[in-house]
Amino acid sequence: MKKVKYKMGKLGKHNFMKRFNAINTFLPDTRIASKSNIKTMIRLYESLYLKPDEGTGGHGIYKITKTKKGYSLRSGTATRYFNSIDTLYRSLHILLTKEKYVVQKGIDLLKHNKRGFDIRVMVQKNSNNILIPTGIIGRLAKPKKIVTNYHSGGTPLPIDKLLKSHLKGDSRIKYIKNMELLSKKASHVLGKSYRRKRAFGVDIAIDSKLKPWILEINTEPDMSIFNTLKNKTMYKRILGYSKIKG
Repeated sequence: MKKVKYKMGKLGKHNFMKRFNAINTFLPDTRIASKSNIKTMIRLYESLYLKPDEGTGGHGIYKITKTKKGYSLRSGTATRYFNSIDTLYRSLHILLTKEKYVVQKGIDLLKHNKRGFDIRVMVQKNSNNILIPTGIIGRLAKPKKIVTNYHSGGTPLPIDKLLKSHLKGDSRIKYIKNMELLSKKASHVLGKSYRRKRAFGVDIAIDSKLKPWILEINTEPDMSIFNTLKNKTMYKRILGYSKIKG
């Protein structure tokens, strides 16, 4: 495969990673947020997420969901209802023409205390430039919020605690290890384009059937979320790896 050098937003990263069989089955359908793509995808899936292509921190995100009488559009804690996808799109038209957005298949997130959560895995290069998973943390959505991001009110929690009601003992330990391995694999793939990056923040959603989905990979991951945990071992390890020069 010839070397392709992308410097990309969410869609560019998605399209680059989709070419690799090692991870493409873990990538949710993601396209440019055009009217035709939104119409096509809402026929295929129960819900969709609209995200700024370049956005971070969970800002500017919308969720479209099918309802009995039409569609709902959620942003923050506010919800609006529309009887057709055309009227819903009209309400977003100015936003979507002003800024590049992507539309992504909605994942029915695994729940903890009736609130959805996802996972952030930190993957960093060691002194031999080998990628190592150095931290894993869960992000629990604020009640009635559609995003889990720490800076949008999400609560960082140990992943073991969030998975406890879904997986028991050894199977939970093995599952967490598999999340780390998937994140390492995905970081290795994206690292083919971002060769100078030494850290990747892999965001993983787990659906109600326990299938992991790689939502996106951050090439400038925020380490501070790991400092919120009472046990500082993980944060200290991440900090130590961040000081290694390539």
